[in-house]
Amino acid sequence: NSPFADPELPKKAAEGRLDDIRPCLYCNEACAGNLSRMWHISCQVNAALGREREYEIKPAEKIKRVLIIGGGPGGMEAARVAALRGHDVTLYEKDKKLGGQLVPASVPPFKQSIKDQVEYLKNQIEKLGIKIVLGREATPGLVKELKPDVVILATGASPLIPEIPGVDVDKVTTAGDILLGKKEAGEKIVIIGGGEVGSELAWFLAEKGKKVTIVEMLYGVAMDMNLFSRFYLLDKLAELGVEVLTTMTAEEITDEGVATVDMSGNRQVVAADTV
Repeated sequence: NSPFADPELPKKAAEGRLDDIRPCLYCNEACAGNLSRMWHISCQVNAALGREREYEIKPAEKIKRVLIIGGGPGGMEAARVAALRGHDVTLYEKDKKLGGQLVPASVPPFKQSIKDQVEYLKNQIEKLGIKIVLGREATPGLVKELKPDVVILATGASPLIPEIPGVDVDKVTTAGDILLGKKEAGEKIVIIGGGEVGSELAWFLAEKGKKVTIVEMLYGVAMDMNLFSRFYLLDKLAELGVEVLTTMTAEEITDEGVATVDMSGNRQVVAADTV
């Protein structure tokens, strides 16, 4: 763990409050990554790092009934902070478990730290006595019925599906569905998009013995990651035999695989039974 993620780490450890220590993700994104970019440091799990005076948690002058819609990391953190300020907080999550996008993100064995973060947030909001309603969607009618003073929308993001011919066929799926086991991956997999999500999915699937190819329109993959994590990931992809095709665009998904074109106009079909 890290005092960046939780400045009270030594105090909590000395008091034996290990469950209350906010775990570090070991992501290197906003601390070491920001330093390498000559930016001020921050933290993916501690929004107050570097802004302690601005984000100091103070008791609310007026207690309000707060409804939070969404039980991902943003919703849980909002619930935690609102409750610490003394508000009456209720959180609704349409799925049957908390965590949001962190649930599929924590599936690969090398992402255990994300699972730790989910457990920390769940533990904190339970200790604070926050009312949690799972498996029920917060509709406009429900909001009117509950009559909260404040509504916080923390409904998260949806996967971006490119509008290319063939994208609606059965062998096309999302990273989240693969990680959650909603879809089974075949033996030959093409991942369209080599950002952090696509590259880490390639690592995960290649470790299972799959033949994986990444199709990326930029000059390199994992360009949205910090240098330290990116270099390690690139080494793993090379070690696992992941084929990386850069400066290439997916034009169409066919029965054979993915039809691509590079910057010079050269075309090829990359064989795939899962895209």
